[in-house]
Amino acid sequence: MKIMGIDIEAMESPSSKSQPLYSVIIIDENEKIIYKAENVSLSRVIRLCWEYNIDILATDNIYELGENDKDIINIVKLLPQNTNIVQVTYHNGEFKQIRELAKEIGYEVQGKLSPQKTAYLDALLALKGYGTSIKIEEKRTKIVVSRGRALGPGGMSQNRYKRYIRGTLLRVAKEIKEKLDMKGFDYDMIVRRSRAGIEGAVFIVYTPRERLYGIVRKMRGHDVVVDIKPIYKNKIEFKDKKSERRLIVGIDPGTEVGLSIIDIYGRPILLTSRRNIDRDEIVSLISKEGKAIIVATDVNPLPDTVKKIASKFNAKIFIPEKSLSVDEKQRLIDEYSKLHKLKIDNPHVRDSLAAALKAYNEIESKLRQIESFISRLDIDIIDENRIYDCVIFGTTVSECVEKEIEKIIEKDNKNGIKEKQKEKDTAKDINKLTKLEEENKELKSELLRYKRIIYNLINERDTLIRKIDEIKLQTNKEIERDRKIYELNLNLQNVYKVINELENKLRYNEKQIEKLKNVIHKLLNGKVIVIKRDTNINGIVFDGSNIYIGEEKVNCEIAEYVDKEIIILDKLVLKDLEVLRKELQIERSKNIDIKRIVDEYRNKRLKEGNFSF
Repeated sequence: MKIMGIDIEAMESPSSKSQPLYSVIIIDENEKIIYKAENVSLSRVIRLCWEYNIDILATDNIYELGENDKDIINIVKLLPQNTNIVQVTYHNGEFKQIRELAKEIGYEVQGKLSPQKTAYLDALLALKGYGTSIKIEEKRTKIVVSRGRALGPGGMSQNRYKRYIRGTLLRVAKEIKEKLDMKGFDYDMIVRRSRAGIEGAVFIVYTPRERLYGIVRKMRGHDVVVDIKPIYKNKIEFKDKKSERRLIVGIDPGTEVGLSIIDIYGRPILLTSRRNIDRDEIVSLISKEGKAIIVATDVNPLPDTVKKIASKFNAKIFIPEKSLSVDEKQRLIDEYSKLHKLKIDNPHVRDSLAAALKAYNEIESKLRQIESFISRLDIDIIDENRIYDCVIFGTTVSECVEKEIEKIIEKDNKNGIKEKQKEKDTAKDINKLTKLEEENKELKSELLRYKRIIYNLINERDTLIRKIDEIKLQTNKEIERDRKIYELNLNLQNVYKVINELENKLRYNEKQIEKLKNVIHKLLNGKVIVIKRDTNINGIVFDGSNIYIGEEKVNCEIAEYVDKEIIILDKLVLKDLEVLRKELQIERSKNIDIKRIVDEYRNKRLKEGNFSF
């Protein structure tokens, strides 16, 4: 299904000399937008309807398409026959604002609606079943049989060709007549006769155009043209609500229930099967589509479930003389499937549809008789659906129409009596009315005064709201500026901190580089010696973290360079350490405090400045 929503652009009017422009949105049954455009001309809207095979053209006001009923009807004639025009703001017999309808389907509208948004809401509301279709077609159809080409002057061959064309026209007209007679349609036939055939024929068939689908087909050949057109009304009306539609229902009861619903024109409405559903659910499914006037079954005797469902609608029950055979069901289904391009595989749907079709075939001629009778009368005040309800139970069409007219007359008489009573009551209430009118004038003047006050207050409120919005905007700008300044200051502080850390690290590295340069210079000049880890040189050992003279630990600060694998010592320091080692041995033998001696020596060396690290 494809639905087109349209809304006229601002400053455009269908009464202008140039074509009005529209906003257009096309959606599918999943609410997906498949096309949208602005400033679309009316001719392009019509082309898009043909190109996308639009099912529903939705608008919030049908008079945006044309200035009057005649203009709109002329536009409808240009649309595909399957395109239905729906005014979404006229729902269930009353007009509503599109904002209210949007709220009902869960859309909150803020501010003024643009034409593009309105077009989208039109399409969405139509998809969800809102709105009412316009009705411009009469329940009559015109079939015109004419020549495919003009018959010009010529010789003997030309005369022979004329006779051939006229004979062909006669044959085609006879075929159409036979088909209409076979289906029981009421019609008028106008023929222009000539030698050896006819010049053309016109059929006025008293039935809607859709009833002729599959029976009489259009033809456009070199010799003969058959054109089929609905006859349009002179004014626009809204179609009856869906709940008033009359239906023929076939039911196949059981664990899995088959349910088939067709309308009084034989068109499929609902073909389904449901497992484990009760009678109330079946009644609910039928009620959603309209009112059942016939409930049918394919078996005899009548199932109790079918009887109880029929009683809910006060519908007539159709029971075949004997249960329908499989071959008869299949024949009915095959013919119907071919006509309506259906594929029916479910056996429960097949049985229920066969029952509905059997009932429909039994009363089809009666239904067409009702159609033709009402179309000929062309009385709008008669409720057509009540005529169907009446005739279904055996009353003649004439009697049913007379009953409806009697009801209307009785209603008018009752209204007349009520009017007389109202006149008497009115005479009594003249004095009261005069007083009320005076009070009303006073109240109106008071109301006008309050309206002025309200108007001024509204203007003042709007002015204050604008000022508040301006202040909010300015405040937000200042807050945003202060926030950015704070972020920049914070970033700047972090940058300064990083710079200081890098500068300290750089100075430390420069000192280390200078020291390493000094060590390398001494190493090249042979002034220092490298001692590897766990190597004993003259009783001096380095274990990767400390220097030992015998068992005494010496601070590593006396070394020129230290890492985990080596230390570099000044040769003079090494000699001093050897001297200390010997003195240590001597003093140890004298129980002298070696640690004190080492510390004194280290301090002495530090003062002299021979090594540092």
